[in-house]
Amino acid sequence: MNAPAQTQPQIESYPSPVLMPPPQGQAYVLVRDNLNAPTFEIGDVLQVDLSVVRCRWDGVYVIELNGRQIVRRVQVRPGKNGRPSFYVFTTSNRDLGFFVEFDELVVLGEVKTVCCVRSVS
Repeated sequence: MNAPAQTQPQIESYPSPVLMPPPQGQAYVLVRDNLNAPTFEIGDVLQVDLSVVRCRWDGVYVIELNGRQIVRRVQVRPGKNGRPSFYVFTTSNRDLGFFVEFDELVVLGEVKTVCCVRSVS
């Protein structure tokens, strides 16, 4: 009688894409959560323009919040006092966003492109 083959537990891993070094003033950011799915997901690599240090229009930015660097969508919306403010949110939970005044938002860069890595097997 043949003994059943023992299988190793499969650990889900994401392949690391081989990318050229970023151009001057650019950086790569590895996505580590699915808060902005389906736009980008765990394992995707974002190309960020570090020369953008202010929110100029609605878009996806790398911002600093409470000492952490995070990737969030930022829109200009009327705030609580009726004056324009920045609304910071994730793609998957638009209603759980929050308002930030113009002088309080710390922008580290603007997301320009995304390299999506998906397993199709």
